[in-house]
Amino acid sequence: MGRQKITIGRDDFLAWGKLVKTWATGRNYVDHVMTEENPVPTAQDTSSKFQKPRSFEEFWDQCRWAQVGLVFDDVNNTPVPRNDGIGLIVIQGDADVFVLRLPPQEILLEHEARFIGGTTYQLPKFYDEIPGQSGTKVGRMTTHAQRVGEYTLNTCG
Repeated sequence: MGRQKITIGRDDFLAWGKLVKTWATGRNYVDHVMTEENPVPTAQDTSSKFQKPRSFEEFWDQCRWAQVGLVFDDVNNTPVPRNDGIGLIVIQGDADVFVLRLPPQEILLEHEARFIGGTTYQLPKFYDEIPGQSGTKVGRMTTHAQRVGEYTLNTCG
């Protein structure tokens, strides 16, 4: 079996979503404290240590700084080492460009075998919290960050 898919710690969806939103917008969601009056950062942050990563090591460092655990999607959730010869490509389309990401064949087939073998699909636990978070701006932005993070892992990664 080849290298496993990289994913995040099961409780890290909010931190991961904020990091993804930071990379996508140039606004520092990671360090922003959400309030009802100011639920999202509004200014570009060119001084942030959370610029789009250019190498896997930069990606790994930023995840660590943002308190996002990186693990392999194996039965042991093995931690991902910082320097293991893993490459990184950051792709960001815009509203006029459709980016179609296909999963790596070996990972798709390995996951398929898991499900055929009886493994059940686990939704992240934040899905259970969504109904209670919809009443406030902070709650809605929390759900948004978690969902953006999950989408990025499952669709883009």
